[in-house]
Amino acid sequence: MREGTELQAFSRFVGALHEARRDLDGPALLDWAAEELSGIIGFDAAWLGWADMTPPSVEIIGTTVHNLPADYVAFWNVIRTQDLLASDVKNMKTEGRLWAQYDRDGDRQTDGMMALADRYGLRKLSVVTRAQDPLRPQLFISAYRGGTSARSLDMGELTFLSCALDHMQGMLDRASDGGAGDLRLLVDTQGRPVAGSAAALTLWSGWRDEPGRGGATFDDFLDARGFNVLASPTALAGGHKLTELRLIPRRMLDNFSAREREVAELIAEGFTHKEIARELGIAPTTVRNQTARIFEKAGVSSRAALTRAILSDQPVPRDL
Repeated sequence: MREGTELQAFSRFVGALHEARRDLDGPALLDWAAEELSGIIGFDAAWLGWADMTPPSVEIIGTTVHNLPADYVAFWNVIRTQDLLASDVKNMKTEGRLWAQYDRDGDRQTDGMMALADRYGLRKLSVVTRAQDPLRPQLFISAYRGGTSARSLDMGELTFLSCALDHMQGMLDRASDGGAGDLRLLVDTQGRPVAGSAAALTLWSGWRDEPGRGGATFDDFLDARGFNVLASPTALAGGHKLTELRLIPRRMLDNFSAREREVAELIAEGFTHKEIARELGIAPTTVRNQTARIFEKAGVSSRAALTRAILSDQPVPRDL
């Protein structure tokens, strides 16, 4: 990146990020960002994703690689206990740093780091991460340069990547809200969110902190609060998987059976019990019994109240 152009370059990156997010989900946005940042900063390869920094060793949650062989993540798992960058990342918070660097030609070495660097032709390795929430895995980018003349990323380039991560995570979180009142979370295989809207993350935090929840799952928690859940898994590098959870607030009519819904809609249109029976080809007593169940499920006691409830039925969940 040329001297004096950092602000302009960053402004263009943020604008392009907003445009890209219209069409790309979490993992795909990481792929796009790796390509874009590689062209701006000038690195040869990269590893992006989310990592849990709380265990004794860094735990990778979900990642994508740029200009690296498919076996890169698997090989890293072999040498992970000797990864000097991972060790440095664990100490970032206490030391007040936002990045760590490794030089294949430097004095600080382990067998694992040398094996990783030599296997993939890497000379200067940098990792930048930003902790958005101490209870969530955090986004990181490892940027690599190869070749005997490669130089380490300088302070301006590291700062650029750090700020880029802030905008990427923020974009993924804010843009996770869907239409028609639904919410979205991007979670790992253990159900930990790596991205999501504020309302969706509040729901997850409520489930996590709920006293005496026993064996209740997050799905159980959402169901009790009036949400349906649609899950869309995505396979990532190294065998990782992230799943997008679309949380859709249920409408009142969603609580009815198919026949009850037909009856309720006809009641709302002004049909009498006899007219409904003729319309659906069932006995009037069946219509009366179903009407009683409909009133109970809807929490109403009259046809007029049911009609108002159906006409104003909106997907508003309970206890957000």
